[in-house]
Amino acid sequence: MVIKKGCKRLHQEYKPTFWAQNQHLQTILPWIWWLDEMEFNREYLQMADKGVIALDWVALDGNKVITKVSPVMLLIPDLTGAATDLVAACSEALTRKFRPVVFNRRGHGGSSLTTYRLQSFGDASDLDEAVEFISHMYPYSEIFAVGFSTGSGLLMSYLGETGVSSKLNAAVCISPCYDAEALFKCNKIPEPYNWFWTLKLKSILRQHPCLEAVINYNIALQSSSLKELDERVYAKLNQFNSLEEYWKYNDPMRNITNISIPVLCISALDDPICPKDTIPFSLFKTSNNLFLVTTDVGGHCGFVEDLLPSSWANKLAIDYLETVFNQGVPKQTDDNHLPFFPGFNGTRNRSYTT
Repeated sequence: MVIKKGCKRLHQEYKPTFWAQNQHLQTILPWIWWLDEMEFNREYLQMADKGVIALDWVALDGNKVITKVSPVMLLIPDLTGAATDLVAACSEALTRKFRPVVFNRRGHGGSSLTTYRLQSFGDASDLDEAVEFISHMYPYSEIFAVGFSTGSGLLMSYLGETGVSSKLNAAVCISPCYDAEALFKCNKIPEPYNWFWTLKLKSILRQHPCLEAVINYNIALQSSSLKELDERVYAKLNQFNSLEEYWKYNDPMRNITNISIPVLCISALDDPICPKDTIPFSLFKTSNNLFLVTTDVGGHCGFVEDLLPSSWANKLAIDYLETVFNQGVPKQTDDNHLPFFPGFNGTRNRSYTT
């Protein structure tokens, strides 16, 4: 309840840009509008299986506000995203005195593959190691996370798997896919979004011809949907025999009741990719750690406001995490199983930089 009172933006009406109230325009506009540049310092981190992921830290040259105790904000892009897609969110976080860092899946964001494996949809093992590394790197800092679209699914998987042992203090999921299995396995993601994501994933696949040794590479590149890519690439690379088995272990909601930190989910009721009938309203009514904010307009990861568009969801996410940080909300531990807000429903030792 205290977070609800402290986060003022939760009490303010979201007013979408008057000329951008169409759900598809809201969704597409951020891809073409927010093209600001930002300098990142890349750090490669070796995983337990010798795979490599990349962490892109916002360059802090000359910044005297961010200190060794400043809170860290880990941003997780969608399936095909990278740091360059999250410049607006990173900039907002930096303005609020967070230390922003972007998580890149193995083989994504221009990084090389060092194993014959791409991360499956809900496999949180790499993210777990990344969070562990960050917590050792900044032992006096609280760590927060924001997931975008399918990045929210990865974040939920991590929080469900780690439970009370999670090193995160709070998180936000923007436009999460609550029923990813139905959307991906049953090919329910509408066009042109299915086509667009498939095209972008195939462009990533083309960067790793080494995978020809373990999958039918040419057939994979002929995939015309995300479902086909899951069948031909991600299920095979991760040793699953069928899509049913794949989604059994990759559904982001599989351990949702284990989440032990406050998580805010932001969804638009006009989301063209993750429709409102997939939102588990009953879950939010009964959970003490999961909170839901919905808007009538906003599209998928759009939430565009102001005459010169900016993201209302980015601002709300950081407002929320800033409130948790400033109010010192205690983390739930093995010795503390009490809910955060009663009654309120709502490392690896090998890294190198470039």
